[in-house]
Parts: sequence; structure tokens; C-alpha cells
Amino acid sequence: MCAFLTSACGGAYEETISGVKVPVPKAMAKSMEKPVEMSILGFGAGQASFHGKMETDKLIEFYKKEMTARGWQPNLKVQSGGAMLAYSKEGKTVLIAIDKQDKETRLTLTVGGVQG
Repeated sequence: MCAFLTSACGGAYEETISGVKVPVPKAMAKSMEKPVEMSILGFGAGQASFHGKMETDKLIEFYKKEMTARGWQPNLKVQSGGAMLAYSKEGKTVLIAIDKQDKETRLTLTVGGVQG
């Protein structure tokens, strides 16, 4: 139900990375690092980083609900300490990397695919 009532889950906002809108929980703030964008021979990729106090399990649940609700197909889930998730749709792939550093959780979103 959270996919449709995001305010009940603490809320979310969308970040556009390499032309793709990706949901981000409001508990995760954008890092000061400049987002990376590149394009090589029609293949585009971008990356943005976030940090916050959200637990790894909560982030995994957030992305499982939000990405599938937006029509993204899950491709990969690896979990040990942190987590790596991958989703694809319409020739694009979103990689979601979650790891803990000290008392903070880092979230890295990488988007890649053929540019239209």
C-alpha cells in the first residue's frame, strides 16, 4: 500500500538521474558530491549518492515496493552487510547500492542504458 500512499511511509521524492526518475526516501539526503553523468556511443549513465539514518532492510523494502509499482522488473538482489538491487525497464537499468558507514547508511543510485 505504501507505493500509493507514500506519505504514510515517511514520504519520498524523485531524483532524475541520466533522464530517469528514481524514487528516494525523504529520510535519505543527497550527498554533496556532484552527480556523475556520461554518454559514450549512445549509451548513457548517471550516478547520485545519498546518506541518512534509514536501516538497510527498510531501504530494500522501499525499493521493492516503489520500483515494481512503477513497472520496473527486479533483476538482482544481493545482501550481506549492505545490499545491491537491480531493476530494468525499457532498455534502462537502475542499480541500487546500500551500505553502512559508521552510523550512517549510504545509498548510491546508478542508471544506465541506451539513450533514445
